[in-house]
Amino acid sequence: MFYEVKVFDSRGQLKKVVSSKKLSNRFWRMKDNLPSYYEESSVRSDDCNSQGEYRLKR
Repeated sequence: MFYEVKVFDSRGQLKKVVSSKKLSNRFWRMKDNLPSYYEESSVRSDDCNSQGEYRLKR
């Protein structure tokens, strides 16, 4: 589920609003291009610290 996003300029003026439907469509269109760390099977035990938090690979 995606929430509507509001984009503001440096003066705090609203520039545009991106609807949740548009964000969802973009996500599913680009799904094949996502990095492997978004897949559950790619998380290894050494990516997880002692408190169960995951580190992002860069």
